[in-house]
Amino acid sequence: MGNRATIEIKDDSGYESACYIYLHWCGDPEQVTEMVTLAAPVMRRTDSSYATARLIGMYHDAIEGGLSLGVTDFKDEWDNGHYIVDMSKGTIENEGEVIACNIKFGEF
Repeated sequence: MGNRATIEIKDDSGYESACYIYLHWCGDPEQVTEMVTLAAPVMRRTDSSYATARLIGMYHDAIEGGLSLGVTDFKDEWDNGHYIVDMSKGTIENEGEVIACNIKFGEF
């Protein structure tokens, strides 16, 4: 019931943010790749917490209403599983498979 997923952000040092993004309706690979690519220029490559906040902001602006977007302290295997955005590699992985590469994140 939904198109759910969680997203984890890792920075240059391999540090992951303290929370994960939860999506109820926008969690398929194409949608996640599109949103991460749009947000990438403002996602600080060296700081996963800042980068996570910027990606949440992009989702917040794109998803109308008060549902379908959350922040959680656990990752779960929902309909579309768990994504790992690795800013040091410029990749998005889902279920251990790279689904997007050569993403350019913010250098500031």
